[in-house]
Amino acid sequence: MSERNPVATPSELKINLVENNSIDKLCPYRELIGPLMYMSIASRPDIANTVSRLAQFVTNPLKCHWNAAKRILRYLAGTANRSLLYQKSDLQLVGYADADWGGCTADRHSYTEYVFLLSGAAISWKSQKQRTVALSSTEAEYVSLAESAKEAVYLRSLLNEIGLHKLADVIIYVDNRGAQCLANDRVFYARTKHIDIKHHFVRECISAGLFSLRHVSSQEMTADVMTKPLTRASHDRCLNGLGLSTE
Repeated sequence: MSERNPVATPSELKINLVENNSIDKLCPYRELIGPLMYMSIASRPDIANTVSRLAQFVTNPLKCHWNAAKRILRYLAGTANRSLLYQKSDLQLVGYADADWGGCTADRHSYTEYVFLLSGAAISWKSQKQRTVALSSTEAEYVSLAESAKEAVYLRSLLNEIGLHKLADVIIYVDNRGAQCLANDRVFYARTKHIDIKHHFVRECISAGLFSLRHVSSQEMTADVMTKPLTRASHDRCLNGLGLSTE
């Protein structure tokens, strides 16, 4: 793959991962996904979603999965000079929570994504398929927000423990008004009573003042790169937001 042409994004915009085609069982698909997962967890949040999707097929990969995994290598080859760049700053901890409703074409489960930024770059992120099927985009975003809340509580506690109290006033941004209203409203409605009670943990966090919740437009959602494939312009915008700099 070192001789292949680099690409600007880790995944095609409209990729089909459920094609009915075969692949050579001796193909080192599992061996490739392993280091890609390590890289996505350690230093490259921009490939986290694509790797998470491909990791579902390590036991029975198809040709489309193998081609998609090789595309990640081409992307990494073209962005090898990008790294998380941290700078001294007094800005507080900021998080972005997002979801891709019904993003998995195989079972229509949604994807949870969040990222937390400190000192100008990402320090914690996650891209994972949700365990239940969300019946609306609001529900998918709310479940993602609940996962973000747990991480925010942990990071806030960590910052306070090491004496960085000024940085521990956490703000989480969401781009779904419905999820924001659901988190701030303690009334249970018929349309939301099926949502698992554990996801309402976010309401308790807001009431306790553990973090504040604010709305952001979809065009400013930094976690968008961890939800689905994007165009090159949107992808580059998110990379800058994550602090993946070429400097």
